[in-house]
Amino acid sequence: MIKKITHKLHHFGKTDLFKTSFWNGIATLIKMGTGIISNKIVAIYLGPSGIALLGQFVSFTGILSTIAGTGNSSGVTKYIAEYKEDELQRKKIISTGFLSTIIVTFITSVIIFIFAKQFCENILKSTHYISVFYLFASTLILFSINGFLVSVLNGFKEFKKIIVINILSSLFGLLIAVFFTMKYGIFGALCATVLSVSLISIITVIFVYNSSWFKISDFLNYFDKPVFKKLLNYTVMAFVSIFAVMYIQLAIRTYLIDHLSIDAAGYWQGMVRISEIFLSLITTTLSIYYLPRLSEIKDDHELRKEIFNGYKFLLPITLLGSVLMYLFRNFIIDFLFTDDFKPMTELFFWQLLGNVFKIASWLIAFLMLARAMTKIYIITEIIFGVCLYFMTIILTNKFGLIGATIAYCLNYFLYFIVMLIIFRKILFTK
Repeated sequence: MIKKITHKLHHFGKTDLFKTSFWNGIATLIKMGTGIISNKIVAIYLGPSGIALLGQFVSFTGILSTIAGTGNSSGVTKYIAEYKEDELQRKKIISTGFLSTIIVTFITSVIIFIFAKQFCENILKSTHYISVFYLFASTLILFSINGFLVSVLNGFKEFKKIIVINILSSLFGLLIAVFFTMKYGIFGALCATVLSVSLISIITVIFVYNSSWFKISDFLNYFDKPVFKKLLNYTVMAFVSIFAVMYIQLAIRTYLIDHLSIDAAGYWQGMVRISEIFLSLITTTLSIYYLPRLSEIKDDHELRKEIFNGYKFLLPITLLGSVLMYLFRNFIIDFLFTDDFKPMTELFFWQLLGNVFKIASWLIAFLMLARAMTKIYIITEIIFGVCLYFMTIILTNKFGLIGATIAYCLNYFLYFIVMLIIFRKILFTK
């Protein structure tokens, strides 16, 4: 069955931003639908406090997964797309990336096993869920393999396979999340976070195996130091990005739990979740289409044209969606959550405005990945990650929970201005 699907996908034809967005939109609608259902189940069975703890664990798994191997995904995608005509170089990229991923994942898994108790106490405020950390350490290799293989597919521009994988991931994730949450509560929801990715990795392997370029030897024959150094730059950039997002989210959530309440942290996490569901269409299109596309382009004029096309197509969608979400915010809370989450209403305006600035800045910021601008990327990510954390502390002390969303909006507005300054030569030179 899967072989027939991949055969049809192979003959689908060339892709562009609109076509990628259209088909990715279908996958995203399915992801949004499954996300809405699972979110509703989690809200009903766990409440705001459960949402906060689940958010903590998701942030933790995201950080460790990036350290383990998925951090080099952008590099693998970029260099496979860049050297698509050089078979030997492609093989070096695939093999070096795969072997380094396996080694680092093994080391990371051992660390999680050793410090599982400390991680559990600091992140979930209890050792009751320590077995979930052991489960994550045992299956981390599947996280890493899945992320690596998807990045290879992305480099070969096999977008349709990636989209089908995303669809299956959404459906399997929903089934697992609903079953485990309803049966085992917060413990089941935590386990489902780990098991859903582990299961989809098997599907990804099947899709890759049926690709015309696939050879097992390509994954094991080389360990090229120059290639490793190039990929290491992207691993560092990805880790910094994760620090600026997931670690900062984890730190903010912890601060809200300690200084406001665990329910307040749950309201904030719920708002973050709504943003993630809405922005998934935009961000997935950026990662699937933009990175390999921008990596191919050498001419500044063509690069500027591609970026402006992105603004013309993606920014209006973000603006329209944000306006509609604000107008129907009460309905969204009722639909996605329960009456316990009504205090989230006041968080919508600043969060949604921040989302607009976020997409506007990301359309430019992807140039740093495409052009391997490691130092600038690291500096800006660290600065704005730290700024978000401290602005959140200052503004929540002054305005309460709404201060967290004001900080989010202000942070991405400043980030957007800095991106314009950094790339002014490319963007504004005729």
